[in-house]
Amino acid sequence: MLEQLSIDHPSYLRKDASESTVMAPPTNPNPADSSAKQSLEAGLAALKQQDYPTAIALLESVTQTAANQPSGIRAQMGLVAAYKATGNVKKAIALCTSLAQNPNTQIKTWADRALKELTPPPPPKPPANKPKSAETPPETGFVAFDAATKSPKKSIGGDGLRPASLRPTVDKKTGFLPLEPAVEPGNAKSQHISPPPPPPTPPIRPTSEGGHGGPTSEGGHGGTAPTETAPDTEISGENSSGSPTDIPGVASPDITTYQLTWREAGRTAKSPRPLKRLKLLEFRVQAVASAIALFFLARFVLQFLLTNTNSLLVQLYIFSRLPIFAPIQLFYRDPTPFVQMVFGLLLASSPWLIDALLKLFCGIETLRGSVLSKHSKEASRVLRSYCTKQNMPVPVLKLLPLNVPVAFSYGGLPRFARIAVSRGLLEQLTDEEIATIFARELGHISHWDFAPMSLALLVIQIPYLIYWQVAHWQERLCDLMTIEFLRSAVKFVAAAISATSYGIYKLLRWPMLWVSRRRVYFSDRTAAEITGNPNGLTRALAKIAIGIADNIEQQKQTSFFLESFDLLLPVGVGQAVSLGSAALHAPLEQILLWDVSNQERNWLTVNRAHPLLGERLKLLALYAQFWQLDTELDLANAGVQEQPRKGKLSLFKSILEFKDSKLFLQGAPFFGIPMSLGIVGLLWLIGGIFSRTSIWQLDWLWGDRSILWGCLPIGFSIGTLMRINYFFPDIIPRETASPSLPEILSNPDSLPLDAEPVRLEGQLLGRSGMSNWLGQDLILQTATGLVRLHYVSRFGYIGSLWPFLFKETTRPSDLIGTSVVATGWLRRGATVAIDLESLRSQGGRVSDSGHPIWSAVLAFAAAIWGAYIIIQGPR
Repeated sequence: MLEQLSIDHPSYLRKDASESTVMAPPTNPNPADSSAKQSLEAGLAALKQQDYPTAIALLESVTQTAANQPSGIRAQMGLVAAYKATGNVKKAIALCTSLAQNPNTQIKTWADRALKELTPPPPPKPPANKPKSAETPPETGFVAFDAATKSPKKSIGGDGLRPASLRPTVDKKTGFLPLEPAVEPGNAKSQHISPPPPPPTPPIRPTSEGGHGGPTSEGGHGGTAPTETAPDTEISGENSSGSPTDIPGVASPDITTYQLTWREAGRTAKSPRPLKRLKLLEFRVQAVASAIALFFLARFVLQFLLTNTNSLLVQLYIFSRLPIFAPIQLFYRDPTPFVQMVFGLLLASSPWLIDALLKLFCGIETLRGSVLSKHSKEASRVLRSYCTKQNMPVPVLKLLPLNVPVAFSYGGLPRFARIAVSRGLLEQLTDEEIATIFARELGHISHWDFAPMSLALLVIQIPYLIYWQVAHWQERLCDLMTIEFLRSAVKFVAAAISATSYGIYKLLRWPMLWVSRRRVYFSDRTAAEITGNPNGLTRALAKIAIGIADNIEQQKQTSFFLESFDLLLPVGVGQAVSLGSAALHAPLEQILLWDVSNQERNWLTVNRAHPLLGERLKLLALYAQFWQLDTELDLANAGVQEQPRKGKLSLFKSILEFKDSKLFLQGAPFFGIPMSLGIVGLLWLIGGIFSRTSIWQLDWLWGDRSILWGCLPIGFSIGTLMRINYFFPDIIPRETASPSLPEILSNPDSLPLDAEPVRLEGQLLGRSGMSNWLGQDLILQTATGLVRLHYVSRFGYIGSLWPFLFKETTRPSDLIGTSVVATGWLRRGATVAIDLESLRSQGGRVSDSGHPIWSAVLAFAAAIWGAYIIIQGPR
């Protein structure tokens, strides 16, 4: 018997009691060849075990020898499921079309139903939006224009954007929303977005039912949705005696194939109505303040390195009495004048220095106007008209010979500004989409934020290049050495230098993160105003995210260029990894729901260089509504929920409510610091009271600064211990979930604190060698997208750099390129990542991580340090 294949919500396959079976035609007994019978049985058994290549080979041989016999009919029906499971939808449709012409009505009915599932009808065109006035976050400068006007809510089908009362409830066991298959309305026109090939199917079977998917090229570029293992599908036929017999079930995954399409929503026919003027003066002051903060941080880091280098040399000199280890007197001088000179030179020569960097490592070249006009005539017009209007020279155009779609601007003055675009951007985006990206970069130049960002990029490039080049050259140097002791010494020193440089690179990014996020809002809005095409910019940003994820899958790692230039890119690499890969398997509105509806999302972006992509696309949808345009994505009304009205709360009640919230527990280590300051104030108050009485034993508390400095790490320690059990719940294998990436992204209420134990299977991607010894670039390529992995050795950074000291021989970087099973705690914040507990390869190699251990070690170390400061007393 063959079960009806359905794609109804929420499980891809549902059994209809009234139409669940289709009987084979009552034909006269016609025994097939014994070898064909054996191949049929073996093929159906392989299909049930999800061994699709074997099943396809066996069943195809049966169809060639017994095409019109009952065994051939059964083989063709099995091939439909096998082709669908491997993403070969065209062949599945061709077989269904052939079976639909069978004279037997039952087989014809089954084939028609399966064909209908394989080729769903195009969705109706979305209704035109009515004028909408909406408020946007204050940092964008966009305000409500007509508060009385309300935009009708759109129905999206199965993408999850529904009122809270109608949304599917979160599974209490896994914590994930059920994924609803839906086809996004839109035009099937090809938009130069080629989905990446599906990852190789790992031989390791997950604990829960898994699926397979593949790309499709029909009707536009898209991706094949992940498929779940369906209930056994039975194929009914006749044996040699003519009596019906039940054949073992065929495990058939979902026939539904999600296909990424674009609506091609329109643009303004005329110049759009102007929006409220941006407050650029305040923004520029903040940019200058961030650059000054970067200067002082760089000075502190340099002085710290020089001082500790001399301290190390002094100890070595005392131990060895060798003049070579004498401290360097120059390192004792104040480094402030040197840092000032370096910053000034970097700012003044930023366009030429960045040109040199890109020429050396990427082969950048000049982008001729004729080449740009060939790909986008509108971009050429935008450059000329906007620069003439703003009375500034046209920026120098540069071309990066890279397939990943990126663009950025840099320089110190508008006169010497550059706009660099990659070949991938020109090839993968349409004419109008390229124009919106150029308009974004013109916005950066006209707002003058490109200058401090170019300076920051050059400053952080110094430690990043040291990290990259030291890791690269130590491998070549060690290959030339034959003495094992020298090779070990070189690795030891190179690992210390490379790891320290990478840590400094991460630290120096912090002062510019606020400006980096804020400038993106301004440039997006400027691009929408210049082109009158917020929908085109929406498509462009989404395609850039998809292109970055595709590049990572193709290169099997995050390139050094993408990581080091992340501050200037239109879309953050960390966001693009998961969102860009999941966009080929689920509607964009569905996977961006967290970005626009999570109540705590703004707190979780403080360590990111780019704002949430969903929030940016929602603002673009609001601009489109204001200009009375259809929207490319239905995000304008997403995340808008009616909050229950509350009376005016007292400060005390507000603090109590915050204390009981998830956000407080999420940031407990950091909130513990101001709480410790409150304790210090109370102790000082007690000391002040007793100092005015005859009880002198406690008057020492008054004004004791050692209590102040000691309570800070103690407060951090208490906060860390408060949340450690929530952050790292016990992992029980039988209760560990294996969600797909779209399911993870579709839960709008999750926080990093909601650490769900997960077990995901896929191929491990990332950089090889010393450049990844600390787990800087670990990505799991699953059947439904890419997920970043966080790793900490059980012995800390020392165990990651020198595992031989602890007889720990397996790093995650040693498993790059292999099929692995990753077990750990899922963190859903501004990006998606898994804090690893272990990585297990196909060959049985295991790399254990120690996140809970080191969280506890850090907490106790901070407490001991604080107690030591208090015991030492004031100095």
